[in-house]
Amino acid sequence: MKRIITGVAAGAMALGGFSLLSVTTASADSTTTTTTTTTLAPPVQGSAPLALALNVDTVVGTGGTGALKAPVGCAQTNEFLIGQTVVFRLSGLDVVTGGVALTPKNVSSVIVTIPGVATPLIMNYGNHGSVAFWSVGWNTTGYTTTGIVNFKIVVNTIAVPAVTKRVAIRIKQSNGKYVMRMRTKIVKKAVAGVSGTYTQAGYAAPSDLTLNPAPAG
Repeated sequence: MKRIITGVAAGAMALGGFSLLSVTTASADSTTTTTTTTTLAPPVQGSAPLALALNVDTVVGTGGTGALKAPVGCAQTNEFLIGQTVVFRLSGLDVVTGGVALTPKNVSSVIVTIPGVATPLIMNYGNHGSVAFWSVGWNTTGYTTTGIVNFKIVVNTIAVPAVTKRVAIRIKQSNGKYVMRMRTKIVKKAVAGVSGTYTQAGYAAPSDLTLNPAPAG
């Protein structure tokens, strides 16, 4: 399962669209063209400008024995057996700061919440192969509910303070003379921390994270 989802909205923007399908039929003495108009559904990420762009998927963790042992560890899937480990993976961009990658330098927390699991999972940033991204494993042993798991991932970024410097400004007084005064100049504006949320809302059920009972025996 791999999807690109965007995070919190920073404003409003209307989007709409349609697709046209033309079908032409011909006979010996006439030609008929039929046009079908299909209204497109809203974008999965919403229709407003966004602060974060999130790329989320799930892979099966290594480990387990018998039917619970995955043929290939870290294989992308949304179908798991109770007892297997679901690994959540996330990467993304901070749109507000110009598309900077989401790393511990600009992220304060990445938290996964799962229905029926009291303690949220904290995603960590680390190396995987030749790249780095956020991940955390969820061992489903003991989880009693099968079917779709409507998890949620919330990303919180770190607020960036303004960059300032003191500069001398020449000011003309009422008597015509000039004096120098020190003023604070903003070199770079502050950027507030933002929050982005990923959910499976709106997807077709077969693409959602699903837990199945482990085979008996």
